[in-house]
Amino acid sequence: MSPVQIKQNSHLSHFLWLAVTLLWLGMAAVCRPLTLPDEGRYVGIAWEMLTSGNWAIPHLDGLPYFHKPPLFYWITAASFKLFGPSLLASRLASLLAALLMAIALYWFTARHLDKKTAVLAFVALVTQPFFFASAQFANLDMLVASMIAMTIMLAAEFTWSIEQGQPERKYLYMAMVFAAGGVLAKGLIGMVLPVLVAGGWLLVSRRLASLKYFLWWPALVLFFLMASPWFLCMESQFKGFLEYFFIHHHVQRFTGTHFNNQQPFWFYLPVLLALTLPASLWLTRLRKHEVQLWSSRQQDVAWLMVCWLALILLFFSIPVSKPLGYIMPVLPAMAVLTAMGMRQAWQYRFPKRLWVTFLAAAVTCVIAMGMVIQHAQKTASFLLATKVKPLVSKQDQLILLNKYQFDLMFYLRLSHPAWMVADWRTAEYEVLDDSWEKELIEAKHFDPQTAANQLLTESMLTQHVCQLGPQQAVWVAGDPGNANHLPILAGIAPIATVRDHYLWRFSPAQVSRFCLAQTRPRESITAQSDRNKLVR
Repeated sequence: MSPVQIKQNSHLSHFLWLAVTLLWLGMAAVCRPLTLPDEGRYVGIAWEMLTSGNWAIPHLDGLPYFHKPPLFYWITAASFKLFGPSLLASRLASLLAALLMAIALYWFTARHLDKKTAVLAFVALVTQPFFFASAQFANLDMLVASMIAMTIMLAAEFTWSIEQGQPERKYLYMAMVFAAGGVLAKGLIGMVLPVLVAGGWLLVSRRLASLKYFLWWPALVLFFLMASPWFLCMESQFKGFLEYFFIHHHVQRFTGTHFNNQQPFWFYLPVLLALTLPASLWLTRLRKHEVQLWSSRQQDVAWLMVCWLALILLFFSIPVSKPLGYIMPVLPAMAVLTAMGMRQAWQYRFPKRLWVTFLAAAVTCVIAMGMVIQHAQKTASFLLATKVKPLVSKQDQLILLNKYQFDLMFYLRLSHPAWMVADWRTAEYEVLDDSWEKELIEAKHFDPQTAANQLLTESMLTQHVCQLGPQQAVWVAGDPGNANHLPILAGIAPIATVRDHYLWRFSPAQVSRFCLAQTRPRESITAQSDRNKLVR
């Protein structure tokens, strides 16, 4: 076989691997309804970005949403623009980020260990139930994890090039690009975690002298030119943004005790081992007497992975709040370490236990995803939208009663933010952090004028409905307990119901008749008053 044919076969093999991986990771992304609240929230924000035409400011229900930076929303809105508002397009950011991480990990492991270990690391990563599920989950965790992983691997590449006497600054430049991407994906952890891991590895491997090369000013300038403009732009438009974003959503969330999923310090370690089964069992193969026989490069890579895994786990174990997605950046390190354990058993031939491991992992992924799909297909907003979608026009107005349904706007393909009806005076003082009420109340402070039109009380509803355009239908979503006493719903039957979730529709003609009826009593009172004056 000629060298050209060998190269062509190699390219074909890589393409097939890529296609199979993409199909594997995206198998449920095309059909599974959005999971609430996270997928509904972040996809809804991207949908608002596209429909409003405002790509600079993320909006939740028409209000500035500054809990997270905009990179995920930009990618998802662009995906909607290119491919239409489908479930697959809503998850494309996470899917592509997972694919990038897996490919980069294979390249890194093959370059510094060997191809067999690289294949094992690649397969171990994409069959981890945690990674598999996250690759088709529309939130920010996989995107920032991919940015962090790329930054760490490129920093290691740059370090090794320094030791060869020829620092390849292209690796440093690329590391800064991905670090800036991490900051734009989820904030300071996109920069802090790679610095923590790389610094810890340099300390353990006695390379602290290499730190001076990372402080090369053109690379630092590149990082700040990419990472800072959006934050500075938001502060210029919304005073107090920087304090809100960095102090409240970084410092206070890290040190506070009133956020969601509060767990003990040791929580992440057993959860990580469980969510990466059965591959994580191969970590037991990393015995001290065998590790001591490794080459210096193998030990160096292993130390990098240990620092990567341990320091990020330690960092996120300190806060009381411990959402699962926070530890996703450690999955590549976990995959390489398990692959090195597998490689210990694969000296001459592929052992059957590896086949069993990967088959069991794949079956676990499929079963778990099947259960998630079955549960997600019962989501009320998805089922309601399926029933009424042919009747919806993008200009219609949606009203939500006492519960913010993050995904309903996306499913109905509406172009206007919903009106949210609730007891806002009580909510402002009584609701907890990490609730939809708190998110909208905090957003209100950045744009009170818009909030006055979006966040309504029951007494304000009639006036707002009667100010709509003549061609706009009105949709009202809520449960009967919160809806039956409203004047606008008097005598109107719901058009669709799913359990305790109801959806009412008012045609433009019905809205016009309702508003006319509301004005007649006032006209009668005024006329009677005028007649009384004449009598006197």
